Amino acid sequence: MKNYIALLMICLTFFIETGFDNYQTLILSNTKITAKENILRYEVKLKTKDGSPLESKFDYQGHKIHGFELAVKPSEPLAELMELDKKSKLTKMCPHTIGSDTDYPNELVLNVEYIIKKGSDPRKVEKLAKEESTLFIFDGANKIKVLSLKGQNGE
Repeated sequence: MKNYIALLMICLTFFIETGFDNYQTLILSNTKITAKENILRYEVKLKTKDGSPLESKFDYQGHKIHGFELAVKPSEPLAELMELDKKSKLTKMCPHTIGSDTDYPNELVLNVEYIIKKGSDPRKVEKLAKEESTLFIFDGANKIKVLSLKGQNGE
C-alpha cells in the first residue's frame, strides 16, 4: 500500500510540475492608451521575462499569427461611456479593430480599439481607461495574463 501511495505522489508531482511549465512568463514593457473622436485605443508591448523568443501554444491552420489577443474589461464608470456588446453576459466593449505585430521574435505588440458612445468626452474616457481598466492577454482562448491598471495612472 505504501508503494502505491508513493507512486501516486510521484505521478501527481510530475503532472503538477509539467502543467505549470506550459507558458512563458510575459512582462508588460509598455502600455499606451489614447482616446480620439469616437475611438479608444489600447496598445501594449510584451516581452518574455528571460528574453527568449515568444512562443504561442495556440495552433491553427494559418502561418503568421501567434494567436495572442488583447482584450480590456472596463470599470463601471468607463463602461457607461462606451458602446457595449449587448449579446454578451459579460461587460465587454464593442471592438472597432484588433491587431498584433509579431515581426519581432522577442517582442509582441497587441492593440485593440473600442467604440466610444456618441456624446462621451474623449478626455474623460481616456482618463478612466488609464486608471480603471483591466487588461487580458489571451493565447487562443486561454487567458494567460491579467493586469489591472487601477491606481497605476497609465501613460
